[in-house]
Amino acid sequence: MSCPSGPRAPHSSGVPCNSALSFVASAQRVHGPENDACKPQDAKQSEQLVPVAPAGLKALCDACSQLYPDQPNPLQVTTRLKYWLGGQDPLDYISMYRNPGKPEENIPPHWHYISFGLSDLHGDGRVHPPPDRAALSAGAPLPSGCGIELTFRLAADGAEHPPLWPAALLQALARYVFTTGNKLCAGDHISWHRPLDGERSGGRMRHLLVATEPQLRHARTPHGIVTFLQMVGCTSRELRAAQRSSVCEVLKLIAQDPRCGGCWLVTRMERRVSVRAGGGAGGALAQLAGVSCDVRWAAWEDSTGESVGREDAQGLAHLETTVTGHMSTDSFGMSSMGEALAKLSAEDLPGDPVQYLSGVHVVLSPEGAALLPLAVEGRILHGAHFTWRGESAAVTLVAPGVHGCFVSTDAPRAARGSWLQILVNKSLASDILAQRSALCDDAHSDSEEDAPAPAPAPPRTVRWPEHGLAITVRA
Repeated sequence: MSCPSGPRAPHSSGVPCNSALSFVASAQRVHGPENDACKPQDAKQSEQLVPVAPAGLKALCDACSQLYPDQPNPLQVTTRLKYWLGGQDPLDYISMYRNPGKPEENIPPHWHYISFGLSDLHGDGRVHPPPDRAALSAGAPLPSGCGIELTFRLAADGAEHPPLWPAALLQALARYVFTTGNKLCAGDHISWHRPLDGERSGGRMRHLLVATEPQLRHARTPHGIVTFLQMVGCTSRELRAAQRSSVCEVLKLIAQDPRCGGCWLVTRMERRVSVRAGGGAGGALAQLAGVSCDVRWAAWEDSTGESVGREDAQGLAHLETTVTGHMSTDSFGMSSMGEALAKLSAEDLPGDPVQYLSGVHVVLSPEGAALLPLAVEGRILHGAHFTWRGESAAVTLVAPGVHGCFVSTDAPRAARGSWLQILVNKSLASDILAQRSALCDDAHSDSEEDAPAPAPAPPRTVRWPEHGLAITVRA
């Protein structure tokens, strides 16, 4: 990434003439063509060209200008090589505005980072599929591109210039959305498992909650509607509370706590305390019914466990090629198994044959495995279900009595396409919880210790031959 610098005079279009925005679109002549034939050749060649911002980009810039009319030329980060030219960063630009906050409401002065690129900036198919012009003309509320842009608010703490790490953070999130196809929504959580600023502060803001942007809600562009989503830093304890109760409940508590960033949910990297959220998976039904993370499964034909080593190697080799890294996100709640099916890929349709299995071997990322206690205590023991959804597979634990599933007491393990279901009775639930320490390492607990996280544990496998189940947690 590079950060443009130097003076930038505003143009009447609202786009700075010599900002990075000037170099992405076609240029138009200041003068009309009516006198072209009368002009000398050298005059034509020296004619001034004025850049024209793409329509989708200009609509977003106009929305930002309404919020920050006194900052027509914000500091801006841009990619060196655009995504449509082979670059790896989907966001064309990330603007950084200085927001005075509202100290009387415990909203500190802060830097406001706003992304440009998850929505369709150009409308010509270079990044996103071309918009349906006929439907848009008829007033259909179609999304522009992915339909979202991301924001982040960081307490300024007297700094004269905004740090660039939040821009890198938003770019990483955009790569996740583009690569996996998982669209972020308000109410999601993102397990990051490291300080958001890359160990610069050594602080406790190690994860993200997704909220509705408090000042920029929606923007209507020529290519569709854009919803702004704000990424909010949170501690490990707050993440666990959000998983056990709801993200909205934790965000409300953060907004009300004067030690946090106020109702605009400004992230304070120096914050050392977590808000106290009630509710626990052991005492009530957890609202979190599934997450997207690295997950793989295979038939476990040899219930003695002798073949697990080979399956471990295959599973780990596959997972090492995935692109989601240390993130697990796209949390969702589901009221029925039918909704769970709707979340899966189109290839896993109800018409696919069901395959009943004598044993299964599941491979989870550490982030996914950390949710096993919640899945069992907060969902299965309350008669519900929980799903891990990956790029090419999904695994659902099902409690007895759940309607719409294709497992039963007589056939507790079954698959339809890449969707595996496992019936978890009380005996298996108890056995899984008894192996909690083996399946969930300390690095993914809700500890608030300031010491660096322990080194990742090596891959480990727990087997329950009597239940036809083996679970491997990869490194």
